[in-house]
Amino acid sequence: MSRIIENNREILFLWDAKNTNPNGDMLMDNQPRYDEISQRAEVSDVRVKRTIRDDMQYRKEMNIFLNNEEIEINGFKAEENLTSKLKEIKKPNEDDKRRVLSKFIDNRLFGVVMPDSKIQNIGAVQFGQAISFNKTEVVTKQGTGAYINTKAKNGGRSQKTFRIDQYLPYALFGMYGTINKYSALKQQKNNDIEPLSDIDIEELKDSFWYGTKFLNTRSKMGQKPRAIIEVKYNSKSKKFIGLLNELISILDFENSENFRDIFEIEIDFSVLVERINSVNKDLQEVSIWLDESMRKYENILKEIIKVNITFKG
Repeated sequence: MSRIIENNREILFLWDAKNTNPNGDMLMDNQPRYDEISQRAEVSDVRVKRTIRDDMQYRKEMNIFLNNEEIEINGFKAEENLTSKLKEIKKPNEDDKRRVLSKFIDNRLFGVVMPDSKIQNIGAVQFGQAISFNKTEVVTKQGTGAYINTKAKNGGRSQKTFRIDQYLPYALFGMYGTINKYSALKQQKNNDIEPLSDIDIEELKDSFWYGTKFLNTRSKMGQKPRAIIEVKYNSKSKKFIGLLNELISILDFENSENFRDIFEIEIDFSVLVERINSVNKDLQEVSIWLDESMRKYENILKEIIKVNITFKG
């Protein structure tokens, strides 16, 4: 069994969205989430967790508790895998239920609520809402869609319908997250519970990165990871900087609604670098993943003490 995490961490994930709807609002006809006062776009933590879970299930073929039921894993529908696990959860002993739930990585990361079983585990990994660094707008365009009418005579007939597309021309997002070792310890009630491990955190980061790259539905294509910044504190530290996303800004914000590409944006990391270095005595390491498009920021980020920078494909 893996060892439980021993370090508190903070994570900042940067990605952009181009001519796409990164997170539709069901209460607003699925249009992109948008704050008209600040003119910034928004993405919820629920949407990002779905991206991570889907990548773990589709690409990595991992068993996910809150899964997509149509996916097959090892010849069985995900729904069937989940059903077999739920039968075990019906056991009367609460420790047995927790033991089964801990076998799913998304439960170990994000927590799980089972009202019928009186189980509520708060996940050690939590994200806030992502807000775009730049101003943007919601563009509405009319288009057409084609489908096959299988009920038509002569074996089916192609038909067309009108549709409304709503998307963001460009937005650079920053999502802040925390990994709280004390929440992980609270879940660890006995030695039989599968712990949240360092391996789980690496899987999380990997699916954060590649799950975003693999978003390929018509409304979600056009998103790309640009950076993951992970601040890892030493095991005795009780410090958190907090809200790393607020320590980053972009130049020429007032005209930023005109930006249409990552290369048109200048990101200011100086405050973030200064703030991380101010807690140097509490740091174990700072791990940064960068897309090649962010190479021009390598030198400023290298000023962070105990930093390790990796360029990801």
